[in-house]
Amino acid sequence: MMHCGCTRADPGRRLDSTVVTTTGAQGPLAGLRVIELAGIGPVPFAAMLLAELGADVVRIDRPDGGGLLAGALSGLHRSRPSVAVDLKHPDGPEVVLRLLDGADVLLEGWRPGVTERLGLGPTTCLRARRCPRPGCRRRRARR
Repeated sequence: MMHCGCTRADPGRRLDSTVVTTTGAQGPLAGLRVIELAGIGPVPFAAMLLAELGADVVRIDRPDGGGLLAGALSGLHRSRPSVAVDLKHPDGPEVVLRLLDGADVLLEGWRPGVTERLGLGPTTCLRARRCPRPGCRRRRARR
């Protein structure tokens, strides 16, 4: 995991079953924050597994309810809350970048170039993130 290089203690990062997430889940991934950009394919399944292993997963959905296979995939949406964000609205990417601040993982399964066109490419997301260590407010080191 990339961080800003600070030396602050980080007791909540232990990956064992004693850490409890903000949603109250326990498991080996408790304390891991994941943001999922909703789609189809392996991403909803991977996010469901991470959530059931204790990760704190938030799904970003379309405002219209999810698209073509929303009903068929509803079983994969368990164990995690969702937020509706219109990523094509000028303020949409900024909402996601604020959610990413402090997150450990971003899951997306879109075609190559889609996240970049929406303003959520890897470079943009890494620049927007802060160090996830408690109490540290410095920006992450840029590559």
